[in-house]
Amino acid sequence: MRRSEPPRPHIGARMGTAVFCLAPLCGAPCVLGGEEICIPEEKRMEARVAGVLTAPAASPMHMPTDVAVDSEGRVFVADGANDRVVRFGAQGTYEGAIAAAGGRNLRRPVGLGLDASGQLWVADAGNRRLLVLAASGDLRQAIDLPPTENGRETDPTDVAVTPDGTRAYVVDNDHHRLLVRENRTGAWSSLGRFGDLRGQFQWPFMICIDSEGYAYVSEAVGGRIQRVSSADRWAPPIGRWGVQPGELHRPKGVAIDPAGRLYVSDSTLQIVQVFSTTDTAGEWKGVLTDPQGRALRFRHPMGLCLDTKGRLYVVELRAGCVSILSFTSPG
Repeated sequence: MRRSEPPRPHIGARMGTAVFCLAPLCGAPCVLGGEEICIPEEKRMEARVAGVLTAPAASPMHMPTDVAVDSEGRVFVADGANDRVVRFGAQGTYEGAIAAAGGRNLRRPVGLGLDASGQLWVADAGNRRLLVLAASGDLRQAIDLPPTENGRETDPTDVAVTPDGTRAYVVDNDHHRLLVRENRTGAWSSLGRFGDLRGQFQWPFMICIDSEGYAYVSEAVGGRIQRVSSADRWAPPIGRWGVQPGELHRPKGVAIDPAGRLYVSDSTLQIVQVFSTTDTAGEWKGVLTDPQGRALRFRHPMGLCLDTKGRLYVVELRAGCVSILSFTSPG
């Protein structure tokens, strides 16, 4: 099984859409992955859609994959099918697109990350490199990615920088590994290989980093979130493959809040679930719901990020937009 070329929708056979039952006392059954199951009331995490970001009709986003929000509230969206990164102002106003930087054209950018100084890191997948940009789109650095041991080109689907700026992590989807760059020296190392054990990957896809430097990597086929410390020590994975509540079928985007809650989008189940990172087991905290207690559904949700106001940004690949969620009961 192999991921389709980014940023097309992806990976393997798609199961039927799951339906989440949120009846308080499970008074009415529902179907989830072919089985009847209900989600307890205490596992609902209420949110509402506070806004939606779209590009102008004359130049719409087509199958966007990732999003990043800087400290000033500017929003950047990877619009790889159009070979560009779209930029919005702090009030949600479309400000244009970055299609080239420093004379280098973007080609299928898939993943985005921000460092502590506000620079935008772009996983420019079609060019097998990273670009580091100012908020204006000016090029700060172009970084070539190392090939595999047998000379195959890296397939970067996401990038994240540690809070202290010393390391950059690049997800190499095709080769089931996590590349680590020591930013002071430019030296590269590699973590992981193909497999289903701790410290191994099955098509890793996106990444986020918490305040302590732990990296969280989604496995789109492995159906879990791997976590590794800044000392390259692996913690127990979060989640497992499945279609039951608390399980992951096609996890994609990951984002972590200051309280240690990990938000995970699932492109097949079309929802966002929440897990704890403060315990060894990675406890399932719940699923995002609307005020009526129904699961919030997204059209192939992908990348996630949080802004300084605690709002969650969800990229909807098939809708060509980014939904902005505010929480009424953060859990």
